[in-house]
Amino acid sequence: MTISEQVHAILFDLLTAVMNSLGIWSASAGGDQGRGLAWRDAVTRRIVASPTYVPYEELVADAAAELGLAGEPVDELFERWQELDPWPDSAALSGLALPYGFVTNCSKPLAHVAATRSQLTPRFVLSAEEAGWYKPDPRIYREACRRLGSPAESTLFVAGSAYDAEGAGASGLRAVLVARRPEDRARRGATRIAASLHEIVAELQPST
Repeated sequence: MTISEQVHAILFDLLTAVMNSLGIWSASAGGDQGRGLAWRDAVTRRIVASPTYVPYEELVADAAAELGLAGEPVDELFERWQELDPWPDSAALSGLALPYGFVTNCSKPLAHVAATRSQLTPRFVLSAEEAGWYKPDPRIYREACRRLGSPAESTLFVAGSAYDAEGAGASGLRAVLVARRPEDRARRGATRIAASLHEIVAELQPST
């Protein structure tokens, strides 16, 4: 079954599938890409383990302290949020005929900045702060589907992280992981892997 079958609407993870957030994490970690990725991954672990919503900024600060990055790196990261850039293939979304929205685990103000920097026009941007739950809690995916007016089984979720794709799939959505990390390309499992957003959009476009 191709991803285009029975898909009526699309949700994109904003910070990993659409925006290249790793650059600002790395810059704020002293220009060390490995440390920046470790910091972001440490935040993700806290998100996945959190049974309730905890302010995103607190999780970022806690993860920084774990890695010895407390203080200035945290302030720098949030200052650099204004420098977020979209992945080059994100431009493919401008040609989508299907309705789409953005979902993100960051706070509402940071989500607004990231969405503005994307230069795209989603129907809405749903942050974990606004929803009250972090992905992969099923409730945030369901709330996003409600806002799109599309049932989960007819909604495609495009993730930039494996845990997010798995969470969407477990919540009844169709899910695809766009490979943003080298190890994603070799990943095996039930989740469909796409090389780029161009690939996904091309498959979803109606035949002409």
